[in-house]
Amino acid sequence: MRRKIFLCLSLMSLVISGCFDQTTIEDISAALVLGMDLDDQGDLLVYMSSPVFNKEAETKEEVYQVKAVSLRNSRNSFDERVMGLSSGSKTQIFLIGKRLLKMKNWDKYLDPFYRDPKNTVTSRVVAVDGAVKDIIFDKPVDKSRLPLYLTKLIDTAAQRNLIRRTTLQEFRGQMVDKGRTPWIIELAKGKMIELKGSTLLTKQGQYQLSITQYETELLRILEGKREGDYSLTLPVSSKAAHDKKTYASFSIPVLKVKKRVRYKGRFVFNIDVKLKFGLGEQVIPLGVEINSKELEKNIQNQLEKDLNQLIHKLQKNKVDPLGLGLYARAYTYPEWKKNQDHWVDSLAASKINIHVDAKIKSMGTMR
Repeated sequence: MRRKIFLCLSLMSLVISGCFDQTTIEDISAALVLGMDLDDQGDLLVYMSSPVFNKEAETKEEVYQVKAVSLRNSRNSFDERVMGLSSGSKTQIFLIGKRLLKMKNWDKYLDPFYRDPKNTVTSRVVAVDGAVKDIIFDKPVDKSRLPLYLTKLIDTAAQRNLIRRTTLQEFRGQMVDKGRTPWIIELAKGKMIELKGSTLLTKQGQYQLSITQYETELLRILEGKREGDYSLTLPVSSKAAHDKKTYASFSIPVLKVKKRVRYKGRFVFNIDVKLKFGLGEQVIPLGVEINSKELEKNIQNQLEKDLNQLIHKLQKNKVDPLGLGLYARAYTYPEWKKNQDHWVDSLAASKINIHVDAKIKSMGTMR
């Protein structure tokens, strides 16, 4: 009997303490989008976009900009302006302006998200080609709220492998691992908000270069992960077309990538890309026919050419978003250990061979 009474009292104390600690949604300003940038004087600007849950409010989203010395310090300034206690537990998008990206070790500003368990580390890190304010204060009349719009824009593009989603947790892993360099989504504001491709960073988190959506797709292919769809359009040369422009669009339902590495005075990588593609469109001059073997060979040669150009571009800029250093560490550890502190220099001097084997899986319902 005493045990039952003790159990009941314990449960009651838990319920009561839970009631005292709870916070209603009306008392919280959930920062669904956060942004960081630098002003003309080099001071840190922090932006926040959060939904308004008050049914009497005409505006259903509040957006603020504050000047602060750190991300944690900005919370006090936001709490002076927003209708509830600002919280980073539901942050979906983290926007980083290009001015800030050009600073070394800017990622130290993200420290509160890695220390405070109330903050999330699943938000998507996004580079802004321009000023963050151009994105976060944008209110297109034909789109949903900015947090929902940006999240949907990024997730649908990721399904097509036009970009690679990088969360805060993944970004930290890329920063601390000596065998790779970070890469994040890039977007810009012109007439409308649009995804531009990817931003590649140095080991210090500093902006190095941008690559297009097509180059991002190629990088995703070299990763070898079958996630979502691949939809490519490539120029296809043909003797029958007499040098006229011809194009083929195709998907890649089957993809296998094998990476091997050895050390012979320098690191030598061999990357074999095997894929089967389904033809979705063929734009050729009237009366011209390209047989399947010729099409396979043309796509294989074009992909091999584009992949090699991309690899040379990465080597020239001394970045390793593909994580080839991970393979060097796994299979040539003694040599890797000597080069780990200057891996990107070793990568730039490496020989990287890419071979593509492309086969037709489907020509479509009509030929």
